Order: sequence, then structure tokens, then C-alpha cells
Amino acid sequence: MNVATQNARPRVLEVLYSFGFGGSEIVGLQLAKELADSGVEVLCAAIDNAPGPLQEKCAEYGIRTVDLNIPSNALERNGISLGVTRRLRSLRLDGIHLHHFLSLNRLGLPARLAGIKRVVVTEHSVLDVSQSLAGRVRARISWRLASAITVIHQSIKDYLCGELGMPRDRLTVIPIGLELKEYTRRDRAACRAALGYGAQLTFVFVGRLAPVKDVPGLIAAFLAVQSPQSPDSRLIVVGDGEEKGACQDLVSSHDFGYRVNLVGAQMNPQPYLAAADVFVLNSRSEGTPRALLEAMATGLPGICPAVGGIPDLLSGRGWLTAPADPSSLQATIEFVLDHPGTVLELSEPCRQYVKSVFDSKRVTERYRELLVG
Repeated sequence: MNVATQNARPRVLEVLYSFGFGGSEIVGLQLAKELADSGVEVLCAAIDNAPGPLQEKCAEYGIRTVDLNIPSNALERNGISLGVTRRLRSLRLDGIHLHHFLSLNRLGLPARLAGIKRVVVTEHSVLDVSQSLAGRVRARISWRLASAITVIHQSIKDYLCGELGMPRDRLTVIPIGLELKEYTRRDRAACRAALGYGAQLTFVFVGRLAPVKDVPGLIAAFLAVQSPQSPDSRLIVVGDGEEKGACQDLVSSHDFGYRVNLVGAQMNPQPYLAAADVFVLNSRSEGTPRALLEAMATGLPGICPAVGGIPDLLSGRGWLTAPADPSSLQATIEFVLDHPGTVLELSEPCRQYVKSVFDSKRVTERYRELLVG
């Protein structure tokens, strides 16, 4: 029996890719908090070893962060590292939870050599493995190091089993969990007033300004339907990243750029969701976007591309667009602007759907069983 189990509460290490803002990072941090609330001693680390704002949230939740100091040379960052093995062994862990097969590739073997019997990996998207030969090779090799493999949507399981040959009985679909009490629009009027908004129909995006999200394309589509004759509307962009400059250039060069509000990354995006009416997404690839679920829990229907698990989420609760098709996105935004009553009709179905499927208590209990028994 593990020493941690003998002498204290069960101890688990939650490993994020980074301490920066990102979908899987927020999922992992929320799970860490709820595991800690359930009586597990939770530590948190990041693959990239860099400091970031989510460390502040860890401190707020009473979760200690640790630096695994993963080396950057090719051999050791691919899991051949006695130093990392020693660091993991010194933590006396009952379980370790990793996000993405890239993390399993780096820490799976050291975790096994350190004597950690419960090594759980969660894959959030097929993007990394589907677009990279190296990623596919790593996944085909490293999955055997995991005691349990979870995915957040059935389509990810279908890809990993069908394309990479992973045994279906080794993969479990566990959806993202949300604490629904955190998502409310009771302060909607105050949130809109803080932005200087009146009655305009307001769209919101929350996420990284990364190429896979194609936020410049989203802004361009929104601006394309603006005119002196179009209904007054606003777009809030919550996030930061490498495409921030391209977004700023679009806004500053357009006559209706003042209708787009770039607010940067936010530790708590809830006030912006509360102020909005519709969530918008223009990603090239997704699994189950947490930002979309948070918006739906707040009562916002979505305009999103038909990729990953999004069609299931928005079935009767929003509008699907053709992936990588600017005209489809523009037409859908224009339709919603011309039919604002449909937005109100979908608000409660969105909330009820998230409540029935993505309750965090059930999700946390399933991970607790996998990680500590």
C-alpha cells in the first residue's frame, strides 16, 4: 500500500499542460478543486514549468503547486528521465491525472517507475494526434502506460480506437463537469452597464486567441454583417494569445470596429457571459468546449461550427455553421440579428440540458474512483 494511503488522506497530482488560460487547464483545475473538497489531498503541476495565473487559483483553493522541472532535451522530455522519476516518487502519490497524450508521453513512464499505480490520462481533442505523425506515434505507444484513459466525448473515443487502434474497453467517456450554481445572469443589468451597453444583442467568445480558434475569422464575419441599416449589436472577445494583434488590426481598421470589445484574458469570464445573449465560436477543431458549456449553463445558445462534440451540444439549443466557411458564419449571425426572439426561446433549454448531463458532482466521483479507488 502507498505510504500516502497509510498515513494521510489519499494524494493525487493533477497535471495541467500549463498554468495559463485554456480549456483543458480550466477543466483540470476545477476537478482538482472538487477532488480536494471531497477529501483528497491534491497537488497541481504544469508540463511547461512556466508560471501563470492559474497558480493564483490553486492558492485560492488551498492546492499546493509543485515544479516537476521536466527537462527540455529530446530524450528526457519524451519520458526518459530519472530526475522526474525521483521527483514523482518523493511526492508519495496514490494517483496522477494527466491531460492529453502529450503529457502521458512525458510523464507516463516516470510515473510508473516511481511506483504510481493509478495513472489516468484524459484526452480533450483529436487535434494534436490527428494533425501530427509524431503525435499519433506517441499516442500509439504511450497509451499502455495509463491505468485508465478517459475522453470527454464519444467522437474522440471513436477516433482513437478506429484510427489508432486503441482497445475500446480501455477508453471511458466522461463528460466535462460544471458547478451550475456558479453560472447565473442575475447581475445581467450591472454587467451590461459596466460595459456601457444598452439593449443591443450581444455576442461573446471566450477562449484562447490561437489559430485553431480562428478568432480573427469570427471578428471578420461579425463585422461583415454590420452596416448603418443592420440591427445594433456587440461582440465581446474574452481571451488572449498569439492572434491578438490580428484581432486588434481588424477592429481598428473597420468603421464598425467600436462594436467589438477585446477585453483580454479574464480569471473570471462570468460577468461577460452574464452580459451577453449568444455565445459564438469559429474553431477548426474541438472536443467538448468548456466555454460553450459555461455559456449554455448561463442560458446562452451558441453559434458554433459542426466539429467534435458540438452538434450534440447544440441540437435544438443553438445554430450550427459549416466549419471553415465564413459565409455560413456570417449568414447565421445575420439570421440571429434578424430573429432575436429565438435567442430567448433557447435560453432555458440550454440551462436544463447542461444541468441534466454535465453535473460536476457525478463527474468528480467517477474520477475519484479512478484515481484513489
